Amino acid sequence: MSVTILVETKRRRTHRRAATQRRNTSRPGSRRVTRHLHPRLGWYAGLAVMVAIEVIEWPLAIVMMLGHEIAHRAHSQALRDFAEGVEAGA
Repeated sequence: MSVTILVETKRRRTHRRAATQRRNTSRPGSRRVTRHLHPRLGWYAGLAVMVAIEVIEWPLAIVMMLGHEIAHRAHSQALRDFAEGVEAGA
């Protein structure tokens, strides 16, 4: 009995996954817009929670957010510059 249930469950899972993939494929002329969440949304949410429960004060949270964003952008720019240098040298 448990083997039958396991096989049926796996079939349902596979069917659901295939149906989801069919729904999520984009077609030419489709008006579906995909929105991507900000990659550091969890970081910002964590700081907001700490401010809400008064673990840190809000000016410190703002400074931390700005510093984190600036550091991330500088790091991304440095990686792009490095990749361009590697491409030019290859």
